[in-house]
Amino acid sequence: MRSDGELLLAWQGGDREAGNQLVDRYFDAITRFFRNKVCGDDDVAELVSQTFLGCTSGKDRFRGDASVRQYLYSIAQNVLRKYIRGRYKRHSELLDFATVCVQELAPASLSSIVAHKREAQSLVQALREIPVEDQVVLELMYFEGLSGSELAGVLGLPEGTVRGRLARGKQRLRERIAVLLASAPQRPTVTPELLDAWAVELRRQQGWQ
Repeated sequence: MRSDGELLLAWQGGDREAGNQLVDRYFDAITRFFRNKVCGDDDVAELVSQTFLGCTSGKDRFRGDASVRQYLYSIAQNVLRKYIRGRYKRHSELLDFATVCVQELAPASLSSIVAHKREAQSLVQALREIPVEDQVVLELMYFEGLSGSELAGVLGLPEGTVRGRLARGKQRLRERIAVLLASAPQRPTVTPELLDAWAVELRRQQGWQ
């Protein structure tokens, strides 16, 4: 079995079968990256396509000094930022992804992730209502099961920066979930451990295990 790097370099050199293998290897993960951050399934498909096309059009930027997974997520994040800038109603050049959330793009839109339990659905919705920077690291942790050090590698950030975003994001997430579940008959106390449990259940429901 060829490594990610071997497949990417072969694809960039014109080997379509290598490209198909690499897409098959990462298609589900890249699709999950976009599913809770856009306004509909059609947008998900388009952004996934743009991400993989970016692997070949940006071949001069990949020199093997980073993992292919990091390279793919770097392209995916750039594609997402461009999408948000294009959809945002205010001055796009002033966007700060440490403050803007995807729910602001289309307040009436719903995530394409449908959970069976209210608590899990509140987790999905609350992730859309926190800043994009926080949402990215939390979803990679909850949906892909990445650790702090793995997140640092994938995102190309210092591990301390990633852990800071995780702590900040979890606090914001807990606050949003508390609001969403405020009318629940038996409102739970939203702890980090409970968020982890809901994420595990969500991954099981979606078949992401």
